[in-house]
Amino acid sequence: MAFIKMLKKVFIPFLFLLCLIVGCRKDSTPTTTGVPNVGVSFTANIYNPGYTNLQYVGGWVYVSGGYDGIILFCNGSGSYLAFDRGCPYDCTTNSKAIVQVQPGNITAKCPVCGTTYSLYSGSITTGPGTIALKQYYTYFDGSNLTVSNTP
Repeated sequence: MAFIKMLKKVFIPFLFLLCLIVGCRKDSTPTTTGVPNVGVSFTANIYNPGYTNLQYVGGWVYVSGGYDGIILFCNGSGSYLAFDRGCPYDCTTNSKAIVQVQPGNITAKCPVCGTTYSLYSGSITTGPGTIALKQYYTYFDGSNLTVSNTP
C-alpha cells in the first residue's frame, strides 16, 4: 500500500510535467500556407518610362502592391504574368522573405529559405518551398496591363 502511495506521488506529477512539456513545444517549421490574400487592382501603361522593360520578352519590373510587392514579367509578345514577391514558404513568419529576380531574368529567389521560382510559371525550380509563387490575373489591351485578383 505504501508503494502505491509513493508511486502516485511520483508518477502523477511526472505525467503532468511530461504533458506540459510536450504540449508547449513550439513547432519550428515555417508556414506552408502561402501568401495571404490582399486586394490587387491596378493598370500600368507599358510605354511609360518606368515600364519599358516590359516591352521585350524576359523583361520585368517590381511594382508596389500585393502582400510584399509584385513582379510584372513579360513571358511572350503581349503576354504578361504578375507574381507576389512574398515567398510562399515563409513570408508570414519572416519579413525579409521577399523574392528577388536573379541574373538571367528567368528566376526569382527567396534570400531567406533559398527557394528559386521560375518567372515563366511561378513554379518551384529548387529549394524547400512547396507552393508556387502567388499569381495575379493580368489583361493586356495593347498598351495597358491590368493586374487584379479576379479575371
